[in-house]
Amino acid sequence: MAADARPKTIPIDRLLIRDGSKVHVVAVGKIDFVEAQDDYFVVRTEGKKLLKQGTLSRLEEELDPRRFIRIHRSTILNIDRLSKIEPYAKDSRVAILHDGTRLLVSRAGYAKLKTLLEL
Repeated sequence: MAADARPKTIPIDRLLIRDGSKVHVVAVGKIDFVEAQDDYFVVRTEGKKLLKQGTLSRLEEELDPRRFIRIHRSTILNIDRLSKIEPYAKDSRVAILHDGTRLLVSRAGYAKLKTLLEL
């Protein structure tokens, strides 16, 4: 009964990424965005690219849905890094981050962004 009252998953606050003999401890608040790459994903944080084995879907389940949103099938964005959204093509948009990085936003991703940001 008490187990039913607990949330199914508590969002992670750190991500451990092995890089050879080193292990990077990345605070999720410092993640700019995450991109899928085959059976891995690339975490972009503080100007660095860190590669971790795993799927974007699994990571998405572990991140706080109030801060991280899937804007494209291959990209999860930390909305704290979002500067603006601009039209890109007929039915698509581009998210521009504070550092000038441009990320494609799918129609479904834009709908989620609008809901989350209440646009």
